[in-house]
Amino acid sequence: MMALPPIAKATLQAALINAGSNILAQSIQSYRDEKPFELDLQTLFQFTTCAFVMSPMTFLWLEGLESALPGQTSEEPTATKSKTEKADQPKQKKLNVKNTVAKIVIDQVVGGAWATVLFSLTMGLLRGQEYDVLVDQIRNDFWPLLIAGFKLWPLVSILNFTVVPADKRLLVGSIFGVVWAVYLSLMSG
Repeated sequence: MMALPPIAKATLQAALINAGSNILAQSIQSYRDEKPFELDLQTLFQFTTCAFVMSPMTFLWLEGLESALPGQTSEEPTATKSKTEKADQPKQKKLNVKNTVAKIVIDQVVGGAWATVLFSLTMGLLRGQEYDVLVDQIRNDFWPLLIAGFKLWPLVSILNFTVVPADKRLLVGSIFGVVWAVYLSLMSG
C-alpha cells in the first residue's frame, strides 16, 4: 500500500479530529438544552469540510514559516574534542530563539487573522449565505474570534515551534483544536 503524502495524512487527521470535535460540541449543546441528542449531519458535514479546506493551507503555512525562519541551528561539537572525534559526532541542534519568537508572533497575528477570516468565509459559503450576510458575519466575528483565540493558540504555537517536529505540527494543532472546535461549534450554532 502506498503511503499518503504528509499533507494528505495531516489533512485527514485534522478532518477526523474536527468531526469528533463537532460531535462533542453537538452533544454538549444537547445536554445544555436538556434535549435528547440528535446528530445534525449538516453541521457535521460543514465542520468536516471546513477542515478539509483549511488544513492543507495550514500545513503549507507552517511549512513556510519553518522554511523562512528555521527553528533549529546546527552547532559543531564542542571545541575540546579532536578533529576525528568531531567528524564522528552529528552536529548538535540548538533552538534559534530569535526565529522561534518571530514565527510565534507572525503565526498569531497574520496566521490567526487569515484563519479566522477563512473559517468564517468557509462556514458561511457552506451554509449558503449571501455575500452581504457573509461580509457582515466576518466583520462581526473577526475580533471576538481572534481575541478568544489568543487565550489558546499562543500556547500551541510555543509548543509547536519549540518541541514538536515540523511534520507533526498540524496534528498537535488539531488535537488542541478539539477545545477550539467545540468552542467554534457552540459559538456558530
